[in-house]
Amino acid sequence: MGEAKRRRAGRAGTPVPAASESFGEDWNAAFKPAIVPGKSCGSCTKCCKVMGIPELNKRAWEECSHVAAGIGCKIYSDRPQSCRSFICGWLLDPYMGPDLKPENCHVVFYQRGEHHIVGTCDADYPDAWREPNVIEFLHRLAKANAPRRKVILMEKGRTWFVTETAIVPADTG
Repeated sequence: MGEAKRRRAGRAGTPVPAASESFGEDWNAAFKPAIVPGKSCGSCTKCCKVMGIPELNKRAWEECSHVAAGIGCKIYSDRPQSCRSFICGWLLDPYMGPDLKPENCHVVFYQRGEHHIVGTCDADYPDAWREPNVIEFLHRLAKANAPRRKVILMEKGRTWFVTETAIVPADTG
């Protein structure tokens, strides 16, 4: 099943990349990784909130006007390319359980370019990343990907770097 058919079958929601953070167009590098069998977005539209959509001038951490509660994206078949390109890390990682699905943990994980893994926290749940299961996952990511990649944690207006043993504010030297 192709990516478009899988998403339509999985839900009528839309995945989206950031606009206000201006991350560029390298969302998931140059290839489309395989979705873990049995995983789908389903009712989750968390990325539609925490990510921005440049083509729609939708800023990160704001509700997308095209999301209908309980239904998903109202423009799914005509959604922008940045929405079509984005793939949530939860869909790609077979070791991320249901507790780490963004609608449950309120953090969207994704890869930005080749060297960064980002966790973006829903502004309505700014401390969600402090839950033990999320912190443990962040440290595991840092351990598995160091030193070639950085794990970055973002909350509205704040950014941290995650290491194997610490979470350090990005503005500390």
